[in-house]
Amino acid sequence: MPSLLCTVSSCRYNDEKLCSLNTIDVSGGATKENTCCSSFSEASGSSNCTGCGTSETSIYCQAHDCTHNGNSTCHADSVDVCSDGHACECKETACNTYAQA
Repeated sequence: MPSLLCTVSSCRYNDEKLCSLNTIDVSGGATKENTCCSSFSEASGSSNCTGCGTSETSIYCQAHDCTHNGNSTCHADSVDVCSDGHACECKETACNTYAQA
């Protein structure tokens, strides 16, 4: 299971750069900019959990051309999900670990 670092601070599941979900979905491919965290949900101002983020998260990956993808599962040692500022929807996030096969 990859170690997940999430710097998308506007996501409701972000807990101090960790994700409070057990599994996330990454979609896209062809380039890093075309990937996104499909599990992203914009925070409404208050967190839905406290202290429940974990660095180890299962990642279902639809970026089939990524070198880390094996049978729709991410096999990278660590994964970095990021955004270029305040994300309001999943297409404003990216998998920074994506590497075209």
